[in-house]
Amino acid sequence: MSENVVCTVAVIRKASAADVDVLAVIGPAAYAASYGYLWNDGSRFAEHLVTFGSQAFEEFLARADTELWVAQMGGSIVGFLSMIIGSPNPISQEPNGAEIPRIYLLPQAQGSGLGRQLLEAAVTEARERGVGHIWLDVMASADRAKAAYLKWGFSVLGTRMFSKPVRAGYEDMLVLIKHLP
Repeated sequence: MSENVVCTVAVIRKASAADVDVLAVIGPAAYAASYGYLWNDGSRFAEHLVTFGSQAFEEFLARADTELWVAQMGGSIVGFLSMIIGSPNPISQEPNGAEIPRIYLLPQAQGSGLGRQLLEAAVTEARERGVGHIWLDVMASADRAKAAYLKWGFSVLGTRMFSKPVRAGYEDMLVLIKHLP
């Protein structure tokens, strides 16, 4: 007897204003699933989650120096990646960079290859705009995310501290860079 396999086609596309309300749900949910352990103060955690709200996404999309992609499976958004063009990295201050401030997937979409596809869309755009490198930071405690970024061609550039007060011992971040030939 053969097993039925359902194949869901993934779609990576640029986000639009019509997506902001869905992103305002996906963002906090994906962040909480990945990084909820960092926080021991619920009110500060809630304040941070507001940075994933509809208004924050609207303001981000309105900027001329930003791009935002969404990942869809089965017609539903399951993650996103944001990029800021012209952002020098915080360690060497190398110009002509692009920051990837957020790349988040809902738990059921993690490990599916969508993160890499989102990154590839950003890299393609960055190259078209003449960007020399992309960079991001990741919590030092986020082993799965660090492993993925290193596998995708990033290297460690340096360290810095997370800007918000989190649980003691979890403030460290790694800054990673990927040069674009």
